[in-house]
Formats: sequence, C-alpha cells, structure tokens
Amino acid sequence: MKENGFAPIRRGLWEHVRDGRMSPFECLAFVYICSQADTRTGIWKGSAGALVGELGFKPRTARDLLERLQHGDYIRRFATAGSRFCYPILVHKFPITQGEHNGELLDALNSLSSIELRYLREETREHNGEVHGEVRAYQRIKEKREERSKAAKPPADLRFGPFLEFAKTSFETKRNHPPTWDCFGKDGAALAAFLRRAPHVTLEVWQAHVVNFFDSTEPFTVKQGGSLSYFVSRFDTFSSGPILAGQGRGNNGKPTGSDLAIQNARGLGLSKSVN
Repeated sequence: MKENGFAPIRRGLWEHVRDGRMSPFECLAFVYICSQADTRTGIWKGSAGALVGELGFKPRTARDLLERLQHGDYIRRFATAGSRFCYPILVHKFPITQGEHNGELLDALNSLSSIELRYLREETREHNGEVHGEVRAYQRIKEKREERSKAAKPPADLRFGPFLEFAKTSFETKRNHPPTWDCFGKDGAALAAFLRRAPHVTLEVWQAHVVNFFDSTEPFTVKQGGSLSYFVSRFDTFSSGPILAGQGRGNNGKPTGSDLAIQNARGLGLSKSVN
C-alpha cells in the first residue's frame, strides 16, 4: 500500500550522511526502500536483486548496502536461507500512515518476525507522571547503541572525498573513461587505510603523486591499469616524478617493476625465457 503518494523521510538522515555514519549510496538505497515500504506495516518485500534492477547497483554492491544498513540499525531483514527471491525487510522507525497502527513507528529492531511486529508511539506519552514503559526502554537501548557506535567508529577522514574525486578525475582525463574501482570494497578500503597511516599527506602532495602515477610509461606500472589500491600501496614510489620506460630505471632513479621482475627471473635461472 503506497496510496498516499509520498514517503515521509526524517530530516536527521542527512546528518548521518554528513558525519559518515551512512554513505551516499546507502542513503539512496534507504530512501528507495522507504518509498517502497508498505504504509500499513513499514515492510518492504525486496532484495539485493531488486536494488540491482531498480537503481543499477552491481550485485555485490547491493548486497553490501543491505548488510551495512542492517548493521547500522536502519533496517532488519528476515531472509530465508537459500532463497533468491524477495523477502521481508523491516524499516526501523518507519512512520505508519495507514491501518490500525496509524501514527506509530515500526520497531524493527525488537520485532520477532515479519508477522510479530512491534510498534512505538511517535511522541512520548505520560501516564500518572511516568513515561510509557515501552518508549522509555527503547530510549535507553538507543542511547546505549549510540554510545557503542561512537566508541567503535573513528571519525571519518575528511580527505577521503577530495582525494578520491581527484584520482577519479585524473583517471578519466588520462583514459577517456571513468574508472571501475570498487569504492565500497578493495579500492575504498585501501584508500581509507592509507589515510589512517598517512595523516601528514595533504591534498597538494596527493595530487602531485597521482599525476606522476598516471604519467608513468614503465610497462609494469602501466599494466596495473590505473588501480587505486596499487597506487596507494606504492605511493612513495611516485614522489620524484613519473616512472618512465627507459634503460632499466625510471626518471626517479629507482628500479622499475619490470626491472625487478627480470632480476627475480634471472635469479631463478629463467633469464633465457625472459630475454
């Protein structure tokens, strides 16, 4: 039932995006789920496959988004093991606008199943001077969860966005097409780890190294296909300039990747096949 023609979205959601608790893609997926949820129950019958079909995500990305939304307590899933079809996904604190629970919020975190649902009053009500027990208990749980979340998650590095955007732009300028980096997986994790261990690297320094990386013509470096994870693992290699194809050494005076590969082959007695 989506007869009302609109889906109420809490404005506080954008604060979650700004402070890093939710990525822009997670936000997009969550807003879509809210727009498709049943207004009588707060349940969306969907799956990662539905996100792939409707929003164009890659299958792996769609699965990761649902897992992160559940881990962040935005949704709760009741998937059947081995099922490849849509299943009930409960939207936590979804405002019910139709049916017997009109005016309440779906308590997805404490619901026992997609049938045994629990709801909360949208506004705290008092009875004989005491807060309604269910709401009071929920507030305690929420406060404890927020404390654990703040303690477990380090603050987001503000350099991540600008660093990633410059690297993407440089890739597209050099190759005339955007990169296919997995920013939710290997490549994004590699950049985040780099930022944690290199707090001294400024945007200006990053830009210089990125330009040197994409200007390199040495075969082994070119063979990496502009991989972001490879670049951050060899960041210091590009401090003096691009690595150029030449007489065994790049213009920064260091052995190239191809040189090292040939040296290793010779050490194993394979020089004839290499040469």
